[in-house]
Amino acid sequence: MKRISRRRFLAGTGVLMACGAGLMTGLSSNSWWEWTPQPPTNEAVAAGPPHRWAVEASYYASFASEGSLNCAQCHNIVEQPLHVSYCHIPHTGSYVRCNLCPHRCIIAVGERGTCRVRENRGGRLYSMVYGNPCAVHVDPIEKKPFYHFLPTAATFSIATAGCNLRCLYCQNWTISQVPPEETENVDLPPGEVVRAAQAYRAPVIAYTYSEPSVFYEYVLATAQAGREAGLRSVVISAGFINPEPLRRMCEVVDAIKIDLKGYDEEFYRTVCGGELQPVLEAIRTIFRAGIHLEIVNLVVPTLNDRMDQLKALARWVAEELSPDIPLHFSRFFPQYKLANLPPTPVETLAKARELAIQEGLRFVYVGNVPGDPGNHTYCPGCSRAVLVREGFAVREYHLNGDRCEYCGTRLPGVWWEQKPPSRPARTLPGGMDY
Repeated sequence: MKRISRRRFLAGTGVLMACGAGLMTGLSSNSWWEWTPQPPTNEAVAAGPPHRWAVEASYYASFASEGSLNCAQCHNIVEQPLHVSYCHIPHTGSYVRCNLCPHRCIIAVGERGTCRVRENRGGRLYSMVYGNPCAVHVDPIEKKPFYHFLPTAATFSIATAGCNLRCLYCQNWTISQVPPEETENVDLPPGEVVRAAQAYRAPVIAYTYSEPSVFYEYVLATAQAGREAGLRSVVISAGFINPEPLRRMCEVVDAIKIDLKGYDEEFYRTVCGGELQPVLEAIRTIFRAGIHLEIVNLVVPTLNDRMDQLKALARWVAEELSPDIPLHFSRFFPQYKLANLPPTPVETLAKARELAIQEGLRFVYVGNVPGDPGNHTYCPGCSRAVLVREGFAVREYHLNGDRCEYCGTRLPGVWWEQKPPSRPARTLPGGMDY
C-alpha cells in the first residue's frame, strides 16, 4: 500500500479503498489482505473536505478568542518546547475545546488534539478516522484478554490510528502514535464491519490495538449496528475518557477491558502522558453501568513493579469494585522507547497474583506467560480448574452455563449457555497483540 500526503488525504483523493462488494469478495476467497488501491470517484473529488472519513465529533464546545491563548494548548504542542517569542503572539479566531477525554484540548483551526485524529475545521470538531481502520484482524477473545466473557469466541478486531496517551512502552506504537495519514487504511464503515464479522463467524466485534475512545463515533455506530445484527461488542481501552461519553459508550457495548497502567500518579504522568484519577473514575463508571469489566496491569520492571503499589491496586479493586472483577497482571516485553528494560520476571507476576488473592480477589491471572498455572480459571467453590488455557487457546472447558461442572458453584461473567463449539472460526493472517 502507498502512503499519501495529508492534503490528498483530507481532500478524499488517492486513498486506498476496499469497500462494498470488493471487500466481501475478498472475504470469501481468503485473500482479504491482497486488495489493491482503487482510484477515487468523481463524487469524492467533487465533494472536497471534509473527506469521506470525517464526521462531526461528539462532546466539544466552540468559542472565539479575542486575545492571546496558551500556545501549548491551542496548538497542542506536547513533545517539543515552544520558542519564547512565539508565546507572545496574540491568537484570535475560532477554537474548540474537545470534551471527550480529560486532556480537554483547546484546538485552533486546522489543528488537532493530542490524539492526532480530531481536528478543528472552522470552529467545528471532526473525527478524521470514521470508518477508516488501519488494523483489521480476527483474534481469539483470550488475546484481549477477556477470560470471563464468552471464552473461545472469535473477535473481529478493528482499530484506527491515534491515541490520547503517550505510553513509552506502547506495543502498537506504529499505529497509536501517528495520525491516520501515516497508516495504511481501509474503507470499512460500520455496516461493512458487521457483515465482515458475520462472514468470519465472529460473534464479537472488538475495538482494540490503539485507543477506541479516540475513534468514539465509529465505535458507537458500529456497536449499535452490531447489536441489531445479534453481535456483541467489546472495548479494549486505557480508560482515559470523561464520564459522560463513557456512560454513553456503556449503553451500546457489552464489555470493557481497562489497562490500568499503574497505581501511581507519577508513573501515569511521566511514562504514559496521562493521569491516574480519571482512569479510576472511568473504571468506577463502567462498574456502575453493570456491563462486564476486566482489568489488566502491565507490570514494567523498575517503573510500576513495587509490591506495595501492586497490593494497593488489588485492594482498590476489591474494595471499590468487587472481589469478582478479573484482574490480570501481564508480563512486559521491551517495546518502543523502553527497549532497554528487561522482561518482567515471572516471579514478580506470581508474587503480585498471590498478594491480590490475599486482598480478597477471587480471579487473578498471570498474562503473557504461556503455560503458567495463573492463566487458568479456578472455581472459587472447589478450587478445581474449570478453564484450562494454553496461550490463547482454551484446552479444557468445565462449565455448564455459569456453573462449575464439578461442584455447581456459580462463576461471575458472561458465559455460553452451552459449551462452545470446538471448531475454530476462520482467521485472517497476522494479528496484533493487545
